Amino acid sequence: MPNYTIHVVSHTHWDREWYMPFERHRRRLVRLLDTLLDAFERNPDFKHFHLDGQSIILADYLEIRPQNQGQLHDAVETGKLAVGPWYVQHDEFLTSGEATIRNLMQGLRVAEFFGEALMVGYLPDAFGHISQMPQILQGFGIDTAVFGRGINRWDEEADSADDPEAQGYKSELRWQAPDGSEVLGVFLANWYNNAMAIPTDPDEAAEFVRKARDACAKYATTSHLLLMNGADHIPVQLDVPEAIRAADESLADDRVLHSSITAHIEGLKAEVSRLQVKSGEMRHEYSDGWRTLANTLSTRLHQKRANWQCQLRLEQWAEPFGAFAWLLGGADESDMLRHAWKVLLENHPHDSICGCSTDAVHQEMDVRFLKCQQIADQVTHDARKAIADAVDTSGAPEDAAALVVFNPLNVARQDMVVAEVDFPEDEEFDEVLVEDAEGNETPAALEEDLGVVWDYELPELEFRRSFKRRRVRIAFIANVPPCGCAVYYVSPAELEEDWSEEEELKRIRGMRVFENESMLVEIAPDGTLGVEQLSGPARFLGLNLFQDSMDIGDAYMYRAPEQDEVLLPDPSMVEIEPVAANEVYVRYEVYHTIDLPQYLGRQVRRRGGPLALTSQLTLPKGSPRLEVRTIFENTHNNHRLRVLFPTDVESEHASADGQFDILRRRIVPHRNWTNPSNCQPQQRFVDVSGEQYGLTIANRGLPEYEILRDDRNTIALTLLRCVGQIGDWGVFPTPGAQCHGWHAAEYAIIPHAGALEASGAHAEARKFNAPLEAVQTGVHGGRLPAQTTFLSVTPERLVLSAVKKCERDDSLIVRVYNPFDTPAHGVVQSLFPIQRAYRTNLNEERQEELSVGSDGAVRLQVGRKRIVTLELALER
Repeated sequence: MPNYTIHVVSHTHWDREWYMPFERHRRRLVRLLDTLLDAFERNPDFKHFHLDGQSIILADYLEIRPQNQGQLHDAVETGKLAVGPWYVQHDEFLTSGEATIRNLMQGLRVAEFFGEALMVGYLPDAFGHISQMPQILQGFGIDTAVFGRGINRWDEEADSADDPEAQGYKSELRWQAPDGSEVLGVFLANWYNNAMAIPTDPDEAAEFVRKARDACAKYATTSHLLLMNGADHIPVQLDVPEAIRAADESLADDRVLHSSITAHIEGLKAEVSRLQVKSGEMRHEYSDGWRTLANTLSTRLHQKRANWQCQLRLEQWAEPFGAFAWLLGGADESDMLRHAWKVLLENHPHDSICGCSTDAVHQEMDVRFLKCQQIADQVTHDARKAIADAVDTSGAPEDAAALVVFNPLNVARQDMVVAEVDFPEDEEFDEVLVEDAEGNETPAALEEDLGVVWDYELPELEFRRSFKRRRVRIAFIANVPPCGCAVYYVSPAELEEDWSEEEELKRIRGMRVFENESMLVEIAPDGTLGVEQLSGPARFLGLNLFQDSMDIGDAYMYRAPEQDEVLLPDPSMVEIEPVAANEVYVRYEVYHTIDLPQYLGRQVRRRGGPLALTSQLTLPKGSPRLEVRTIFENTHNNHRLRVLFPTDVESEHASADGQFDILRRRIVPHRNWTNPSNCQPQQRFVDVSGEQYGLTIANRGLPEYEILRDDRNTIALTLLRCVGQIGDWGVFPTPGAQCHGWHAAEYAIIPHAGALEASGAHAEARKFNAPLEAVQTGVHGGRLPAQTTFLSVTPERLVLSAVKKCERDDSLIVRVYNPFDTPAHGVVQSLFPIQRAYRTNLNEERQEELSVGSDGAVRLQVGRKRIVTLELALER
């Protein structure tokens, strides 16, 4: 047996909120840090404590003990206390890639205020790991990740004939991102509590450490072993120096020391040579599937939708248009946006955003989501108003209202926009005429007359003003350049005598087929949909089929009872009704009813009764996507509602939008997998494609899907999952997780020809995820033309991920990524002349200067699956 260096690391794993709400957990946190700071002062042999890799703990503590800030500074500066690099221990799959970057930026900012930050990607308890985590960590200069989930431990006897990964992994490995970025991976194969409560009796200490040593050695590739002295929320073991000394004296061939994560990694790096390689994401795909915690993807789905909305408002609207308004001479909103991100990040810990905490925790989360959205919406409102005030609208026809339509994507859009427009309160009309700045009429419809409304405005240098206006909601088709805006004029009009929407609805009532220039939709008598792509081979039947089943699991895992009955809507109760047919879109409503039977199990009970669902089907003019909004009131317990899309496409893989990636996942799991369910995470869409055609299902804040093993490769999208307990280690009732009340699920059906990359369906999913938005402005001159592109990023298959003011300078940060396997030649141009350009790391630190062409463009190669961040110094 070799001589081992045994690194004992005192630590805590601090779930900020979980089985108790935040303030009750913080009460224990204050006691822990009080005790720890006292130990540092009184006992020089207590050398180090690892504070779980997250720096929000310091802020939480100092809100109660501000007088101890100096002691924390001293502890961090002297290396006794390891803090950062994260702000919170987040869930990687339920938060966006940008949120992960902001988590590290904020975590490092706080940690470096106190001293040197821990530069290790410490992820002990995340419920799996995203594919691009190695690239993200390397983007911050972090070359090591320590993690505890996602892969199997090494097993010499495992059957790995057809797949070496099935044999599992040793404690040290190379973890590679899809672009080839790599970090040293330290797998906590014996978990993060493998040395909790070491006894101080010499014989007992020696026996304890010997057993822990042998358990670690089974998976080790070097002589350096990691013993984690701590666990969830437990007090500091103050006598650990005595225990370590006793063990060290008894184990003559080994060295036992009170150590740190950093010292352990330094020892590993000095010895590691050939290591196993793990590529991409870690989702326990070689396990039996019963302990993956996968169905946290759908627990308390209303909060997943709220999180999606907050991320969208910050990433796509507040940050980029706030930056553009600043470049035009407006206010710098960076501090306010940083605060909004901090509020949102407080909802991103894995036990919070995953929905697996007590109801009190999730009630607090609702308030944080509201606060974040209020900030993002206000910054967006102010920024877009400032931009609209700078746009030339002097060409408006008489009595017309001026709108400025905004597009946050680096893709030119011809899309439907819905806007509220104000006219004088005595104005009377039945229809609207919408024209672009050149006087070209565009399809438009008056959706709803909202009547005379009271509102107010807050002028910069005057007292608040209230007013009354006649307000209408309109829809029209807009052409908007990428990452820019376009002017449209709205004039009152009268209905054409030879046409009315009411008469058109009468004409098509009873008809179940409608189409636009891109697709044909047929509603079957049972309420399911047939969708046909008019310009290609894609044709699908039986789409939008609802399915309900019992769930006797918990917040972590879906579990069906042995005698489960999968229920479908009653075809005899389906009703189909056209509700809108105008120049902009056709809309049908389909009414479904699922009769849920009573269930009386030992631990789970459900009263029976109907579940009524209304699907609004909207097909905008020219759009290649059918948009669906399904509304329902849930009054039932312990069930899961999904909507199914049979593809009948022959493929062994599905593609899903992820964090800076489009992931290709095999549909049939490894033979180790015995769980009938195999749900997976997504961001904006999931796709199943064959050689000739495919089907993309886009979503707004619905992160769980499954490809059913039904010989049809059916896409199942989870709309609701209701459970009554947390699960895991205790009995914690969660009536709030039954999700009673009204819900609205939004998704889009996008049939396409060819493979995903070539089809453009991924861009259509991004468009659905970030609809065009409009702002009313006055009639005035302005420095900006009627059609303005603030930033151009081509080709369109590059995804624009972030546009924001730089943290360190008065410059613009632009981040793009290439989600595909083929490299792209990127071109970046700006409305504001680019004076200098730099490639930065993800922490916005300059790495190299880039040349600016004579045409003012920056050209760069964006490799396969690569994230690229630029800093642009612009002429303002």
